[in-house]
Amino acid sequence: MADEKGKQPFNWDKFQQHLGYTDEEMAAFKADERRRKAAEVLPEANRKTIVATVVASHGCAAGFKLGDAIEVSAAGVVKSCNVCIYAVAPMTIHAAMAHDRLTAGLDPNDMWFNHFSCQDAGFCNGSWGQVSFKVEVK
Repeated sequence: MADEKGKQPFNWDKFQQHLGYTDEEMAAFKADERRRKAAEVLPEANRKTIVATVVASHGCAAGFKLGDAIEVSAAGVVKSCNVCIYAVAPMTIHAAMAHDRLTAGLDPNDMWFNHFSCQDAGFCNGSWGQVSFKVEVK
């Protein structure tokens, strides 16, 4: 049965089974408003895609070029096939920020920090290369 906004109610039984929580853990989880709200927005977060598009690249061992993109859901699930762990690691912050903004009912594209670089320090710093990304939530 849908609520007044036309959304299906959150499936707490499926959530509990997926995470392997006991009934006691589930009761504590649902009693914590912060955790409860973050869980209830998961269906929406899973429908949102965080797209990190390459805006600068030099010496990338993974081969990322200007305009390439990495995609993850706002719930943190990697959707792209061609990913570099050194680029995905800092992207986790943006997935968390998008999920947090969705939970608060805010536009995830209004996050202040919408650019990041991979964790390679770049040729000029004694490493290989560096790639910079701009983040957008679709």
